[in-house]
Amino acid sequence: MTSMIATLRRNLLSFACALAVLLTALMAPLIALADEEKNPDARLEGYNGNVALGDGGIGMTVTFLIVLSLLTIGVMFINAKRSHLD
Repeated sequence: MTSMIATLRRNLLSFACALAVLLTALMAPLIALADEEKNPDARLEGYNGNVALGDGGIGMTVTFLIVLSLLTIGVMFINAKRSHLD
């Protein structure tokens, strides 16, 4: 009878710990969303104009696409006789 009570107590304790972790994980985003206070950005103090960057171009996207295309096409020219499956 004593071991049954100890087992039940251990199961209830592990369930309570798991429930506490679950509730903490679920409540964290709600607490973060409840904080509506917007702190001023000290890095932008004293600037009169717009400090954001202007719209960029597509140069990096095109370069990335060309590099990926060259890599993809280059794989087709690998010698099939030189594989690691020998």
